[in-house]
Amino acid sequence: MNVAGQLDVLTVEQMQTVHEKACEILAKKGAVFESDATIDLFKKHGYKVEGHTVFFEQSEIERCVELAPSKFKLYAPNHEKDVLVGGDRILIHPNGGEVFMRDFDGTRRAATRKDFADLQKLYQALPNVDIGGYEPVSLNDVPERMRGIIAMYESFRNCDKPLLSPMSLETIQKKQEVLRLYNIGFGSDDYTDSHYVTWHIVCPNSPLVYSQFACDGIQVYAEANQPVVIVSAPMSGITSPVFPLATVILSIAEELAGLVLAQLIKPGVPVVVSASLTYGYMRSATWECAHPDTMLMLAASTQMQREFYHLPSRAQTGVTSSKCIDYQAGMETMQSFLYTALAGCDVTSQTAGSLANLMTSSLEKTVLDDELIARVRLLVGGITFNEEHMGLDQIFEEPFGGNFLEYDETVDYCRAAWVPTVSDWTGTDEWEAKGQSEAPERAHAIVQRILAEAPESVMDEERERAMLDYIAYIEKNA
Repeated sequence: MNVAGQLDVLTVEQMQTVHEKACEILAKKGAVFESDATIDLFKKHGYKVEGHTVFFEQSEIERCVELAPSKFKLYAPNHEKDVLVGGDRILIHPNGGEVFMRDFDGTRRAATRKDFADLQKLYQALPNVDIGGYEPVSLNDVPERMRGIIAMYESFRNCDKPLLSPMSLETIQKKQEVLRLYNIGFGSDDYTDSHYVTWHIVCPNSPLVYSQFACDGIQVYAEANQPVVIVSAPMSGITSPVFPLATVILSIAEELAGLVLAQLIKPGVPVVVSASLTYGYMRSATWECAHPDTMLMLAASTQMQREFYHLPSRAQTGVTSSKCIDYQAGMETMQSFLYTALAGCDVTSQTAGSLANLMTSSLEKTVLDDELIARVRLLVGGITFNEEHMGLDQIFEEPFGGNFLEYDETVDYCRAAWVPTVSDWTGTDEWEAKGQSEAPERAHAIVQRILAEAPESVMDEERERAMLDYIAYIEKNA
């Protein structure tokens, strides 16, 4: 029995209270939307507006929640790799927002276009990363004007799984350019009109402010029939009250406000609500992604998103504050990812290769995390419960003190059983004879093999040429 979603940190009555308190905030305090066009839209639909502050009735919030689907298909360039968002499988997508790379030799440096491409090659090869693209590192060696479109091109070129848009598309024009690249990549000028191929990350400024950038993002992607991901990211004690429960309530209010806007723009457009809640670490006046309070907040948010609102849930999880691949990194990554997976999270960000409080990406940790994800998926899948797996025939047949090594069932089960990809399960003598390698070293060898074997491009020549022509056009007219 699958045990995802069986970790409840809120009762049914408590979830109702969280919802009502979030609605009370939006009704009495409201939320700020800095876009004049967005304010005009709210006025058109009869919302109470004072300046740039919009006030929401609970009944209208609930109506809009009902419009958003509980699941949807995200299409990949290779349709064998399409994924169902909100289905039974927890989906893993790349990191987002990391600035630095941590090399195998321990060097931390500014990330480059090659690093971005190498990460996409890993996502293509690793079986437990379901989605590519996004913005796992910044392309610091590419002119700012071209970073988004070049990142999208490198994603298509190196990965044929579903591909997410970069985060930092600062203008409407950049967002539209990337959406045009999707149509080129899928071979049709109107492909995005009827297929969900990406989504846009929208992060309100806590507490309760949607910037012009955020409003534009919801507008452009919803109008283009593409899902919107509302990522509420308050920090307890800094941009939200210090209490975990208060931070959850505030984040739910922010998510609901953005969801309503998306439904006003295009009723029925998918909205993924996402928690990136973090702990304000007052001892050093910073925020902390790996504090256990963060896991409790993420689990509560996930429970609200899936069980109460019946929406696809996303969380910033599988995170660590460790600056390198060490015991702390493994401990915190597993703590974070396993807890939210048990809470029933549908989609995760930051789970593959992130270090240093989301500031750094690592190729080797990406490979290690791929195994960690596989372990967690096996755990949340639960134990198989049927007559065959009870094994009574074998137990009755085997004499006292016997063994079950020669049974066909033993051979078949062991052949199909999960095995690690990086962890070493050999005996100590064999491990010592092979050089006493540690996990990061073994992961580095896998990275080198994947990159050496990666094809020059996974795209067909015609579409790649069309993309390059379009990029050249943008560059010429920039």
